[in-house]
Amino acid sequence: MFGKNVGKKILLMAAAAMLAVGIAGCGGGDKAAENKPAADGGKLVIAINSTFPPFESVKEGTSDYTGIDIDIAQYMAKKMGKTAEFTDMKFASLVPTLQSGRADMILSAISPTKERMEVVDFSIPYYFPMKAIICQKGAGYDSLEKLNGKSAGASMGTTYANDLRQAGGIEVVEMDSTPLVVQDIKNGRLAAGLFDSAQAGVFIQQNPDLEMHILNLPVVFEDTFAVALPKGSKDVETVNSILKEMKQNGEMHKIFVKYLGEDATAQYEKLEAGLDITKW
Repeated sequence: MFGKNVGKKILLMAAAAMLAVGIAGCGGGDKAAENKPAADGGKLVIAINSTFPPFESVKEGTSDYTGIDIDIAQYMAKKMGKTAEFTDMKFASLVPTLQSGRADMILSAISPTKERMEVVDFSIPYYFPMKAIICQKGAGYDSLEKLNGKSAGASMGTTYANDLRQAGGIEVVEMDSTPLVVQDIKNGRLAAGLFDSAQAGVFIQQNPDLEMHILNLPVVFEDTFAVALPKGSKDVETVNSILKEMKQNGEMHKIFVKYLGEDATAQYEKLEAGLDITKW
């Protein structure tokens, strides 16, 4: 019914159609692979909660992330030959996201508690949270004992308020937020306040009329900050080696100075050097 040439054309068209179906099938597989947010394609997907400056926050007026953890992550990704890609979420979602494979690591001021260590692995600690007193410049309140008979503030319901009460002899004022505590120190209604040392460093940078004193108190392992990785990850040792390198080559120091300032970093590093749990 059809001529020889027409028959050949039909056969070629049929073959082309089958090839197209085959290519489409392969394409579907590639798309599925692209949708996997692991480190495929040179990306290192890092889960964060961007509400904890100076470790991670959204740069004002932009959609860019900034902070100590962000800079550490960028350095780490570069050393691993990858590009850092941040995925922001509620803090409570960080571990489930890592467990599900939707992120390669968590670098977001997360501590290696016993409960977390049962389901994910952790690197060596890279930061050791300490407590600090903020007071007016020249006041010299460098210990809780020196606040005896004075009024001191802390954010409501925090361990810092409890620490002030347990010290004894201090009139403790609990306030709705740490900026309000800082404001009352500046205007003289409070002699001092007790804060996380990293946050205190930021407040000192913003308020040159104030000074801070990091307290030489014990720091337990479960309070430290470390990088979380999937259970059984082969990257733990790689991450550990990069963190050690950053410590030795001064990169970690530069990052701390960038976000905490020279004075706060100097105080922190002096006390960190005396902690037993910093001996890697």
